[in-house]
Amino acid sequence: MNEPVAHSPRSASLAALLRRNQDQIIARWAEMAHNLSGTPYAAYPVAEIRSWLSRGVLQAIETLSTGSYEPTEAYLRDISLSHLRMGFDISAVSQVLLLFRDAALPAIRQASASNTADFDASMMVLDAYLRFVVGRFGHLYAEAMEVEVRESEERFRTLADFTFDWEYWLNPGGDYVYVSPSCERITGYRADEFERDPTLLNAIVHPDDRELVTKHLQEEPIEGSVVYPVVFRVITRAGQERWLEHVCQPVHGSNGVYLGRRGSNRDITDRKRAEEALEKQAKEKAVAAERSRLARELHDSVTQALYSVTLYAEATRLALQAEKRDVAVQNLRELHNMAREAMLDMRMLIFELHPPVLEEEGLVSALQARLAAVESRARLRTEIRAEAERRLPISVAEELFRIALEALNNVVKHASAEQVTVDLKFGTEDVCLEVSDDGVGFDPDQVSRSGGRGLLGIEERVARLQGTFAIRSVPGGGTTLSVRVQDAVLDSLDL
Repeated sequence: MNEPVAHSPRSASLAALLRRNQDQIIARWAEMAHNLSGTPYAAYPVAEIRSWLSRGVLQAIETLSTGSYEPTEAYLRDISLSHLRMGFDISAVSQVLLLFRDAALPAIRQASASNTADFDASMMVLDAYLRFVVGRFGHLYAEAMEVEVRESEERFRTLADFTFDWEYWLNPGGDYVYVSPSCERITGYRADEFERDPTLLNAIVHPDDRELVTKHLQEEPIEGSVVYPVVFRVITRAGQERWLEHVCQPVHGSNGVYLGRRGSNRDITDRKRAEEALEKQAKEKAVAAERSRLARELHDSVTQALYSVTLYAEATRLALQAEKRDVAVQNLRELHNMAREAMLDMRMLIFELHPPVLEEEGLVSALQARLAAVESRARLRTEIRAEAERRLPISVAEELFRIALEALNNVVKHASAEQVTVDLKFGTEDVCLEVSDDGVGFDPDQVSRSGGRGLLGIEERVARLQGTFAIRSVPGGGTTLSVRVQDAVLDSLDL
């Protein structure tokens, strides 16, 4: 270690002077550091800065009085590491170290007021000491930075290499800077294979999801942009289909320079299979409930009507045998009416099973046809209103259609209404379906969604649409059922 100032009576005298005035020097030095604009010191209280600098004064006194630079060396080594970790750059710390001269200057000048030679000699010793301090600090700061970088890299590697998820970092040119080994567990391909071929990920993406992934990866990265997940499938080396949940975000340096894209891929295959199983179960349950409802409708309407038809047919035969022509004619009129009612009921049920107009002409036309049937069969006044109509994915349109059917069935069975209105509002960000009637109404708090008025089926369908629904009703004031679905989820639904 280069020690520029040898122990001498002059250095010992300066040390004694600094010791006598150390409190004033420390206070002045801390205040000057705090007021140094453009440095991190300005963000810290003066009292905290004083605690950092007081040891520096004490070590300077010891070095100058004994000639040993070990105390100063230890102090500089400590602050180089601590200030580096606190984010202090070398320039700021060096400026503050040099301020020690200005902090000590008043005391030296006062002690040497009558002797210019003493003043010059003391300042020469102090300046030589500070040159050593600043130079040595720069060297130790660089060493600390190397150690910190090395340890940081080791921590990063340990963390990244042993993460369960597949982590990676792409540089601005689209080449991999890092790929975690977990990629092999998920895809069957090693990290070095991805590093050699940046297009490998896109190549193993499921063909049906490739456009989605390509579009996502081509999006312009924006600093501070929101991270959102993208779910897609890959085909592994073994030919298996795996589901991944992908998130990524841009990486920028402290100077704002774009450094690439940091990404994470999580294997969610088990979760997707569980979700699919639950969805399948829900669909099967909905199908069973629909079959049960249609069976009841057939029994309550068509079957009963056909049974009545057979009775009237037999009565007509007997009347004709007895030559009671008037009775036979009246029976035939009843037969005609019953058959007509049964035919209307059957058409409504067939329409509910698969309305061809839904796929051919859209949701509004399908609902118009259904309302016409309701008006004819249940003798209700009906109206449909549609704002800014647009075609929806057929799976979504069918779910909304079934919701409307269930609501209309509730009106016919329970509402004792004279008027029912269906409103379809196609907004810029959502679709809203409302079914309103002027019937007797009810207290929603007294009717459980888990069974009352067929609300369970509606709730399950709304859940599949990832939408919301609400019921507004009061006894004697009619009922309105509202369903709202956001456009953002419509295209992603696979019902």
